Amino acid sequence: MMGYANTNAHVLFFSHLMKMRDLTSEQYQSLQNFRLPYMSEDFRKTALEFKLLDNLSIKRSSLVEEATNQFIGMFYKVKFMPNYCKSDIISNMTESVDVFMQELVFSHKLVETNWEVAQDLFAVVLSSSFSDQCLIDLVRAGLTNLSCKSCTDETSVLTTCSDYCIDVTASCLEPFDPIIELINEWFNLYVKVQEKVRELIHVDKFLKLKSTLLELINMKLQDDFYADVCRYHFKVAPEQESEYNIAHRHRKKRVSKTVPSTPSIELQTYSSRPLTFHSTASPPVTKLQVNRNQLFDPRLICFNATKSVTNTECWNGTHLGHYDRSRAQPPRESSSSTTTSSSIVKVFEIHIPRLKSKIEDLVEDLDKELVIFIPTEESNEEESNEAVSSRGMQLCMKKLTVLLIVVSWLRLMI
Repeated sequence: MMGYANTNAHVLFFSHLMKMRDLTSEQYQSLQNFRLPYMSEDFRKTALEFKLLDNLSIKRSSLVEEATNQFIGMFYKVKFMPNYCKSDIISNMTESVDVFMQELVFSHKLVETNWEVAQDLFAVVLSSSFSDQCLIDLVRAGLTNLSCKSCTDETSVLTTCSDYCIDVTASCLEPFDPIIELINEWFNLYVKVQEKVRELIHVDKFLKLKSTLLELINMKLQDDFYADVCRYHFKVAPEQESEYNIAHRHRKKRVSKTVPSTPSIELQTYSSRPLTFHSTASPPVTKLQVNRNQLFDPRLICFNATKSVTNTECWNGTHLGHYDRSRAQPPRESSSSTTTSSSIVKVFEIHIPRLKSKIEDLVEDLDKELVIFIPTEESNEEESNEAVSSRGMQLCMKKLTVLLIVVSWLRLMI
């Protein structure tokens, strides 16, 4: 019985947190593999390989050129295009594609740090247990789907008094205050993470990259000789057009979406799909002043649970009538429930230092600005010198190996 009541209490208090866990996990998994709706499979795999490289890696320039080729191939048949038509386009688009992939890698790192904080917070909160007295009060108030209401025959038609509900939920959440403070702090950072990621890799960013490509092609087509040779190759093929429409469709869907009638917090993630947490906004029938990022306000929890703000002709804990907070007797906690509450606090005290450290790491990552690395002639020379020296070293090692084999063979002959 208590096990079911504890599960139902988690749903009552932390259902919105469970939704955030799923959304944050989905975002992390998508960016972990760069599974973005506007990227082709080849471009995605090359970007993943780029993520593992250092800025001074000898493979970097060739990989960026390959990614540029694949990006243009999302819209045109580059494979069958003469080198004369595509060489200048690729070389001029390389820097823009390079910047785009650096933004992808930076966003992934930020989302990864955010997920590391989030999953620890979720694990601590969702594995906790409520006190026995809290569960009894919740069942008596009808705030779980057990809906006991002191086991009367009229449970299905009774509405719990708003103030009575607030008193019960506030009492249940009191042991969770230290961890709730951290969750609210993380949620503020979560909002900033979404805003920063949206600036870097939103679908509009991809469409801007597409516009840069079109401008470059139009500029090249102003040359009559180039236009005569290459205009045919820059007709969009049906399969390539469908790739572009993926991004265009997402953007169009976002623009045409109607504004919700109830106030809510709308966050843009890596895609154009908004994340909306209605549970963090004030109910439309009330004029409660609620902190924008307060996820555990008892007034909102009670409104979501009872859909009512009344304190007359409602269930006040003993009968149908008026709930008078000043005359209500505080619930007597048993020694076992007191022990449970103190054990919850002790568990949180163990985890809080580690969680605070992770939140500080997230703050540091948020404060970092993306420094775009643009290869210069000097860095290219260094890369070529490194490549030459590495090839020379490999050749020397091969010669040395052959020499050792010959010497060993001669010794055996002697």
